[in-house]
Amino acid sequence: MRTRPTPRPWRAASVASLTALTVLAAGCGSGASGGAATQDATGGGKPFIALSNGFIGNGWRQTMIAKFEAAAKQAQSDGLIGKYKVVNAPGDNSATEQVAQIKSLLLQKPDALLIDPASPTALKPVIQQACSAGVTVVVFDSAIDADCAHVLQNSFADWATYAAKPLLDGIGGKGEVVVSRGVVGSQPEAEMYETTKKILAQYPGVKTAATVTGMCDGATAQKAVLGVLSSVAKIDGVIGCGDGHGVAQAFTTAGKPVPAVTFETNGRALNYWKDNKIDNGSVAVMSDPGQSVAALWEALDLLDKRDIPKHLTFPIVLVEQKDRDAWAAVLKPDEYAAWPWTRELFRQQVKAVQTGGEPVRPPIPAAAG
Repeated sequence: MRTRPTPRPWRAASVASLTALTVLAAGCGSGASGGAATQDATGGGKPFIALSNGFIGNGWRQTMIAKFEAAAKQAQSDGLIGKYKVVNAPGDNSATEQVAQIKSLLLQKPDALLIDPASPTALKPVIQQACSAGVTVVVFDSAIDADCAHVLQNSFADWATYAAKPLLDGIGGKGEVVVSRGVVGSQPEAEMYETTKKILAQYPGVKTAATVTGMCDGATAQKAVLGVLSSVAKIDGVIGCGDGHGVAQAFTTAGKPVPAVTFETNGRALNYWKDNKIDNGSVAVMSDPGQSVAALWEALDLLDKRDIPKHLTFPIVLVEQKDRDAWAAVLKPDEYAAWPWTRELFRQQVKAVQTGGEPVRPPIPAAAG
């Protein structure tokens, strides 16, 4: 398992051998599906950081890219990196397309490659190629079946815990709830659902009135919850995975009061929660799009030969009512709450992982972007 960079002459020769590989040319235009954004400076021996993103079609991914680009631009200005490049695979989370774009990136000889993968398994061969070429690989937002890569992700068990426990406490630990499941059949959803059931078992005063499949998507959850409202007399809460805006709209459509729900963490949902004066134990929780920035700091520390665990778990984003207005004030409608990871905060969290200490909780940003 290669976890440290090799000298550039060896790496250049290794990457050059990849020219026989199939290459998918990346188009121009930051933020567009299939687009690539490159920022180049004089370099001066500073590292070239590349980011491959498997999907750009939702606000969370767009926030993740925006946060990375802002941090990378600042790192370039500070002389920490020579250049950076972002490539977004076209299509609907296609591993095949992402593999082709990673092969193209490798021909450009990055020192470090950050990957938000379309698949935890299909990218293994191309990641192994990158590692063999001496490229430092950091995978974030997902586990990966590639031993040579470092992995940084949020905990799905934590996500499920924060989606359920504050809500159940908020309704006084008693009443009728609906559970809105995510992408049933996926490994993350299975872990989240098992965690949800364990937490519900700790609240004997809470009964599960219905279980629906909301796919962690507001529109899907709205339809699913509407389908059960006529058969349930009273619902005190809906435990979901970032689909609360749609769930709330389902109750409004049915002419019923909005119960405690699990909102998504974007500006639109938080302002809906605020403007409608929903004060009943609702929370907002999702994974952190700022993982991309933490992955940048991890790559730079690995290139500096610092000791970093192969697997890092970073804190989820939980927005409780006490913090809702502060987040709502700094987020655009489709922008998701992201922890503002600095290099120092990143290192503090690495130390917390290494020592088993409490996770770092960065401050709420003072302004959008």
